[in-house]
Amino acid sequence: MAEPDKQKSDAKSEKDKTPKQQRSWLWLLTLILAIAFIASGLVGHEPWKLHDVQTLETVQAMSESGDLVVPMRGGEPNLKSPSLYYMTAAELSQRLGDYLPPRDAARLATGVFLTLTLSFAWLLGRLTWKPAETKGVGPTGAMTVLLLIGTLGIVWFGHDVVADSALMAGTTMGLYGLLLVPRRVFWGGLWLGTGAGIAFLSKGLIGPAILGVTALLMPFLATVGGFERQVRGMLLGVLFAAPWLLIWPWLLHERDPQLFDLWLWGNNIHLYLDHAGVGTPEHNLQWLWTFLIMAFPAWLLAGLALILRPGALFGLPGVRLALLFSVVGWAILLTAEAARPIHAMLLLVPLAVIGVGGLTRMPGLLVMPLKWFSALLFGLLAVAGWGLWIYLKYQGQLPEVEQLAAVLPADHAFRFQEWTYLAAAFLTVLWLWILMRYRAPSASALLAWPAGIVMVWSLLMLHQPWVDQLVKERGMVTGLAMELPLVITQAPQSAESGATEAPVEPTATPAASPAPETSEPPPAASGEAAPVTGG
Repeated sequence: MAEPDKQKSDAKSEKDKTPKQQRSWLWLLTLILAIAFIASGLVGHEPWKLHDVQTLETVQAMSESGDLVVPMRGGEPNLKSPSLYYMTAAELSQRLGDYLPPRDAARLATGVFLTLTLSFAWLLGRLTWKPAETKGVGPTGAMTVLLLIGTLGIVWFGHDVVADSALMAGTTMGLYGLLLVPRRVFWGGLWLGTGAGIAFLSKGLIGPAILGVTALLMPFLATVGGFERQVRGMLLGVLFAAPWLLIWPWLLHERDPQLFDLWLWGNNIHLYLDHAGVGTPEHNLQWLWTFLIMAFPAWLLAGLALILRPGALFGLPGVRLALLFSVVGWAILLTAEAARPIHAMLLLVPLAVIGVGGLTRMPGLLVMPLKWFSALLFGLLAVAGWGLWIYLKYQGQLPEVEQLAAVLPADHAFRFQEWTYLAAAFLTVLWLWILMRYRAPSASALLAWPAGIVMVWSLLMLHQPWVDQLVKERGMVTGLAMELPLVITQAPQSAESGATEAPVEPTATPAASPAPETSEPPPAASGEAAPVTGG
């Protein structure tokens, strides 16, 4: 009799350990996927987007001059953004210049701020849903990171060499501080003020403005309890933000009051307030599509969470805070004529936080098709990526397919990269394991989406030399951004040339004066080469 009792006891003990083991596995998977996502596409390739080139030029100028106050590009002040991102990139470029090419070392600044974003997103997600842990909401911190990694806006812009990565890190930190204030006033005020300061020194007034409006509206929406603690926390936040908000503008004013006015009024206040309005229907439709594409699947899961967990909106302060921040932020972007899609990156984190609540309550009828859609999509991409790699490895040239030759560079020379190959192979095996291990209708089956995203990034890096050559041959971004300021030009066609004549090959020439910095370059006119806006 003792043996069966012992077996029952062991079985019960094993059952009790299962939730903890599942949490441990999820945390480990999240850590692996987050590190792989940050590392993939960060270094080792040419600039793929116009704003990458512009930022690297500014970083190079700051590294050479040692001037940390006025960012320069092409010999002219570049005050579209304050100095924090450029300073970080320049410092990394100097510190790691003996181990990495300068431009790759500079790109690590994006990795630093992306790590900060994911870390505070984990903290924010855990703190938001902590009161609902007893209702089976799951390990929400890890789930928030996984959902954020799988959001298309982060996939598209997350590795870009732009100050918006620091802006996203600062607003995520500040949002976490806002939610922490009623529980721990000092630490909440610290993270609120530091986050607002980082956002300010990254992109100017837009980040602190969204945080500030959210903080002011919190008491009216009863977002958190304890009005006195809120006030004390916000005052502490102002105190901790003061050095970030005052020192650099004061140094800039002391250097040149006209540059200060140009930055404050021209690149901040007038930029966002002039011509502010709801806009035309076409403009609003464009932002609607931006929201639906960039925030997918976070917006879908956020809406599902509010439907399936109606009590969360009224019972969880973090959900209300994230929703309020999202509404304020999207309203500002919708009414500001100068806003660009890349500025919406900072609004993806609160949507991911809310969307976590919809994961564990998602009906099996939805989990099943989503899981198999992920399996089909990423499976086809994996087969294509590995198939092309194997063919190139053993044949040394592209397959003789007319449609393929029309898109891909025909003279691509295969180059075996050992560590990239090992990483891509490991992440492919990991994706296949997740696909077979977690099955619908369990919500864990949805891990196939973020794991597939990371796997595809690793396969893209497996073909990174080919991608560089493709970008270069198409005239999107040419040359080494850390060597010379570049502009993309194309010789004008003669009046006698027909409409069907082949376009002249674009060339890169040193810039006589800097081109205006834009996150989303306008469409190219006839006879001009269009810069790449996404990679």
